[in-house]
Amino acid sequence: MVRLTAMALVLVGSLCPAVAAEAYDRIASVGESPISAETGPDGDHGMLVDLLRALDRVTHSSTKIVLRPFARSFIETAAGHADFHIPFIQNDGSPAPEGLVYLTDADFGEVQFVIYSSKLSPLNAETVVHAKAVETEPGHLSFFPFPVTETHCVPCSLDKILLGRTDALIVSSDIVDPLLNKPQYKDIHRAFYKAYPVRALVPANADSTAVRRYLTEGVKRLKETGELWTITKHQAVYSDWQP
Repeated sequence: MVRLTAMALVLVGSLCPAVAAEAYDRIASVGESPISAETGPDGDHGMLVDLLRALDRVTHSSTKIVLRPFARSFIETAAGHADFHIPFIQNDGSPAPEGLVYLTDADFGEVQFVIYSSKLSPLNAETVVHAKAVETEPGHLSFFPFPVTETHCVPCSLDKILLGRTDALIVSSDIVDPLLNKPQYKDIHRAFYKAYPVRALVPANADSTAVRRYLTEGVKRLKETGELWTITKHQAVYSDWQP
């Protein structure tokens, strides 16, 4: 009797992962980014996490959210280990990463790229092209027709600007603007660079019909209530404020 009970427990335990996996309708691979998608002591949090949870709520479904570095997220999604990747900022007619295609049915709005420089040497969209040291986040080098290097630490880049070691940082405003509330960044200058559409990416070799339905229907419902823009802030036009 004891042996049978033990065997039953083993069988139940072996089925648990499958049951847990089936509890989700899909898997979303989310690119890690400050403010937007981070992991902390209390779990995953950020704007993109909030967005996916809101999409689940209005579509009465469930999504497993997996945070990964962007490069790895592209590879994992293209290999079919996730149903879609988010976010991807599209630069004009540039192609999607290898093995992926844009999902243009769902309109996530636009992100505003802002030039962050020193108030002692402020730069704008016309003058930044002549700067000697400009940084941006990984994956965005192709956005600029002038030399730009990658940074893996946005606060570090802001510090370098204030120390005169970097001329400017050009990134999405929703990443840096929240940091400018800190007193140490009161001497950072802001200037608009360009707005880019935000996309989701799906595997090129998979049937993404269900994912397209989920995202397009979910985004539509969140737009109707205005919640999409409350969460993402992607509808707002550029505001020329300074710290």
